[in-house]
Amino acid sequence: MSNCCLETKCIQCCIETNMVLSYRDIENIKKMGYDRKFFVSERNGWLQLKNHQSRCVFHNGTRCTIYHQRPEGCTLYPVVYDKDNHCAILDSECPQRHCFPLSKVKSQQLDILILILEKERTERTRSKPYKKR
Repeated sequence: MSNCCLETKCIQCCIETNMVLSYRDIENIKKMGYDRKFFVSERNGWLQLKNHQSRCVFHNGTRCTIYHQRPEGCTLYPVVYDKDNHCAILDSECPQRHCFPLSKVKSQQLDILILILEKERTERTRSKPYKKR
């Protein structure tokens, strides 16, 4: 199966990424030998891939070093969630989106991933102790 992103060497989705990670994503990457501190940042209760030199920490400038074990959100991309219309769409910022049909299966996978991410975030934010200002 061809991949137009690899063929064209497009790395647009790896630049200044805000990819949200699930606990499962984190555990899978840790099993490859990476320390969580190397690749996870937390922003507003969301766990996200870190960036280094304006790219995802796993992109070495030529390719993704964990491509075959990348996070689920990366495998689904350019399918993203449109918050305004509450549905899956192809990211308009992806120059290769024409290569990726928006299927019902991908939409369902994204819906499930979003439910998991929101549940994990809710659990994380509830378990943090209250801080007085």
